[in-house]
Amino acid sequence: MYVSLVEGDGVRFPYYVDVSAVEDSLIVYPREGWTAYVLDSANRYWLSVDPTPPVGVTPIGSLPSDYIGMPMLNRDGLPLGVLAVQTYVPGGRYSDDDLAFVECVADALSLAVQLANQERELAIRRIASLLDETVDIKDLYSRIHEVMQGVIPAARRNIVIAKVDASAGLFRPVYWRDEKDDFDTMPWTLDSGLCGYIYNHCKASFIFESGKTPLPPDVRKIGYPSKYWLGAPLYGRDRITGIVVIQSYDEDDVITKEDQYTLDGICPYIAAVIGETELFHRSRCP
Repeated sequence: MYVSLVEGDGVRFPYYVDVSAVEDSLIVYPREGWTAYVLDSANRYWLSVDPTPPVGVTPIGSLPSDYIGMPMLNRDGLPLGVLAVQTYVPGGRYSDDDLAFVECVADALSLAVQLANQERELAIRRIASLLDETVDIKDLYSRIHEVMQGVIPAARRNIVIAKVDASAGLFRPVYWRDEKDDFDTMPWTLDSGLCGYIYNHCKASFIFESGKTPLPPDVRKIGYPSKYWLGAPLYGRDRITGIVVIQSYDEDDVITKEDQYTLDGICPYIAAVIGETELFHRSRCP
C-alpha cells in the first residue's frame, strides 16, 4: 500500500509499504507510471478489471499481479494524491469489496489532508493574533509552543527557540523543552550542528531522518542523537534572527514533510510576533 501526494509537478510518498521497493517519504519523485495516470485522469485504475492505460503509461518497478489506484479528490474534484494497493502474489486479485473499501479510505484520507491544511492555516492565524493578546515575552514563547504542538505532534515534547547573537557568534536559547538535553541556558556557536548549517548555508528549513538523510558536508550533529530533526530560520529584515528546532527521539513520533511545510508557514509570523513583542517590551522598560 502507498499514499502519494501531489507536490508541484511531482509526487511524494508520505506512506509507502511494499515487498519489492522502498521510497523515501521526504523526496519528491517525477510524476509518472500508474500513479500519474490516476492523477491525470482523476479516476481509479484497477489492473485486473479496467482497460489498459494508453501507450506510454507503464508501471514503475516490479509488475504486480493486481493493483488498485484510487484518486484522493478535494472538494472541487481535483486530485490531491493517490491511495494504492497492490499484490505480487501469483494469481492474486482484488474483489469488489476490496475496491469499495479502498474507495472509502481514499475519501477519508482526502478529507484528513484537507482538514490538516485548514489546521495549518488556523495555527498561522492564532500565532499572528498573539501580537494583540500577549505583552509578556516569557508568556509569548509558551503560547507559541501551545499553538505549535497542536499542528506538529513532535513539538509537544521537544521544541527549542533560539535567538541569533551575531556580535558574539552564538545561538542563545530563549525557550527550551527537550526530553534528553537540558541546555536551556547554554548558548552554542553559529557554526555548530544543523542549526549552523541552516544559518550559514541552507538559509531555509531542513529536515533530517537518522539512517536515511545524509548529513551535509562538514556538519556534525550536536546534543543527544535524535531520530528526526527539523529546524527553520526566523527572519527579520532579510537576515536570520533566530531558529526554531523540533526533534524526536522516538521511532514512532515521526516528523514529516508536512510538518516542515507547517513550520515554514508559521515561522514568518513567529518572527514578526517575537520582534514586535520585544520592541514593545523595550519601549516600556527604561
